[in-house]
Order: sequence, then C-alpha cells, then structure tokens
Amino acid sequence: MGIRIGEFELWFPLSQVSTIAEHAMAATEHSWPTWDDDKPDPVPPALVWAKDQGTYLLSNGVPRLLADPAKPDGSSQVVYAVGYDSYFNFTDTAVGGDDFAEHISLTEEHDGITLIELIRHHAARGAILILTVIPGGTYSIDFSSATSPFDR
Repeated sequence: MGIRIGEFELWFPLSQVSTIAEHAMAATEHSWPTWDDDKPDPVPPALVWAKDQGTYLLSNGVPRLLADPAKPDGSSQVVYAVGYDSYFNFTDTAVGGDDFAEHISLTEEHDGITLIELIRHHAARGAILILTVIPGGTYSIDFSSATSPFDR
C-alpha cells in the first residue's frame, strides 16, 4: 500500500500580507533569484513564498522591508503561515522537504484581475489568504470569505 500525499493548505492573515504586498508594489526595484533562467524583465512586484525554518511570505521590493527598521542588517519582515512559524517537517506533505523560494507576481492578470487587487479587496474584509499546495509542484491561491479568526 502506497502513501498518497494530498493537498496541503497554508493560511496567511491578510492584515499582515497586505503590508508586505504594498511594500512590493511601492518599491521601484524588485529582487528575483539569479538562478532563475526565466527571469522576467522587468522584474515585477511579487510576494516571495519561502520555506526553511517554517514557511512564510515576504516582499521582493528593494530595499527590503525590515522586521526592525532600526537594524538595517537585520531580517526582512515576513508573514508566517498560521502555525508554521518554526521548524515543521514538511517532508511528507505536498510542500516537500527541501528549502525553496517561489516568486508570486502581484501584477500578473488571471481572469482579468491581479493578485494585488484580490489582496486589497479581501484584506479590507478581514479575510485570509489560503495557499493550497498540490502534489506535483503546483499551488493555488484562494481567499476566505469570512473574517480571519487570527486578527481578533
């Protein structure tokens, strides 16, 4: 009998995601991995979904959005997936065991609407961003229709 790895949901409070998304939108420069052979030109504003000692989103805006502006060499401001702010073994999930950084464009249109427009719309309603990881290396982004229980 084989083990089937199903979809895996990560929940991010939009009240926090909107801060990093707006930073990326306001920045005049944007970072992109140097190893990416399909690097867009120009590099768009994006959320960076990363996994190492937890999984989180951050802005690709340059200069970085710092967690503590008084520490210019400190870490970037990040939004952890609810419940995944420290080490969690993702090996047997659709997220996988390797560390990664995935850039998610805020301005690319999907069905005539951009991710930043969806974030702004749903953040104003206190919702959450749901990143569903699908086995095989794909993901989808959805938004809750109810107020986030994490902002109370």
